[in-house]
Amino acid sequence: MDRPDTVTLETFVAVVEAQGFTRAAERLETTAGAVSRRISALEAHLGLRLLNRTTRRFSLTEAGEHYFRDVSAILQALTEAQDRASHLAEAPGGNLRVAAPLSFGVRALAPLLPAFLARYPNLHVTLDLDDRMVDILATGADLALRIGSLTDSSLVARRITEFRRVLCAAPGYLARRGEPQTPADLARHACLHYSNVAPRDEWTLIGPNGPETVVVTGPLCANNGDLLRQAAIAGLGIVALPEFLLGDDLAVGRLVPILTGYGTAPLACSALWPSRQFVPAKVRVFVEFLAETLGGGEGRAER
Repeated sequence: MDRPDTVTLETFVAVVEAQGFTRAAERLETTAGAVSRRISALEAHLGLRLLNRTTRRFSLTEAGEHYFRDVSAILQALTEAQDRASHLAEAPGGNLRVAAPLSFGVRALAPLLPAFLARYPNLHVTLDLDDRMVDILATGADLALRIGSLTDSSLVARRITEFRRVLCAAPGYLARRGEPQTPADLARHACLHYSNVAPRDEWTLIGPNGPETVVVTGPLCANNGDLLRQAAIAGLGIVALPEFLLGDDLAVGRLVPILTGYGTAPLACSALWPSRQFVPAKVRVFVEFLAETLGGGEGRAER
């Protein structure tokens, strides 16, 4: 009996990881019809059903679960063998797909890319900037960069660096509303909340008496820091943003620091990649480069 080819096995794994034919087709750069035909042919070849699928639901059969684990291990072993054979550890190449937050990508990551690409000329970087928490398995990204707390227990994470946050507001806003003197005063001000840092509208400041948490309200909440920065410059309220977003605003006085006697918990910048034993060389060198340039080479991988 002929064995299924590698393309068919990769298609099956992609369908499971992406949880559907359409997203798997996008990941594989083919059509949903072609993906469906490959899966049907695979099931016919094996003489068993691997997937339960309707117009609304998708799940693996028991046989499909076992087959998925076995095929994933086989494909990973093939990847390792190909990587060793082509000496990618010494000269990483191919396409590196990176998902990152929009403002971080533009302000902190973009200036680093020329040096990275000069160091690894055989690599091509595809950068997907999105402030949503991207599912890297579904999108086919090699790794994702996240700012703030992590919730993906199935991924390997490495902390790259930390960013200090600054509470600030426009001079015009402070002239109208007065400057808060204590964290409790923030409850009476218009606060512009950065939802990617914390889903709840509350800020925690650390001062002489320890941490103080304040429930804040305001006219605007968004998952993009640059948008909140522009709103603060326009006088809409107070923001608590990482330093890399503020640019020259503090230096030239468009924004003024407040509550300088208090600090906030730093925001972690982490790299995440699929939880697999083997890390592709292109992922490894990119993570090491970021640790070197952003974090001084510190940080380690942890699950």
